Amino acid sequence: MTINYDAIGKRVQQIRKHQGLSQLALSEMIERSPGYLSYLETGVRKMSLETLIALANALNTSADSLLVDSIENTIMASNHAFAELLSDCNEYEIQVLIDIATATKQAIRKHTPHVPKGYR
Repeated sequence: MTINYDAIGKRVQQIRKHQGLSQLALSEMIERSPGYLSYLETGVRKMSLETLIALANALNTSADSLLVDSIENTIMASNHAFAELLSDCNEYEIQVLIDIATATKQAIRKHTPHVPKGYR
């Protein structure tokens, strides 16, 4: 099993930016230097488990959402990611997103036999 530190770093950066946090602000939250955080976000340095947990806590996200590219059981991680997506939605928005996901799944399954093998 290989841990994809580049992907973890990109996810940290994506979540940090989405939350409007600077590298300086996040680095202060996890008690690391901004330069070290930059190395983590670009995959130059590998992070310890302690740092991964500190990042997940500071970003108010789960460790599996940061590790999704390295986790073999992606169903659990995907379920968590979908639940996180819905967490700030009202009932109407949740129902619309479920309807869209259901229709998309049906369309994918309907058209899969017609997709050339190299594209499945």
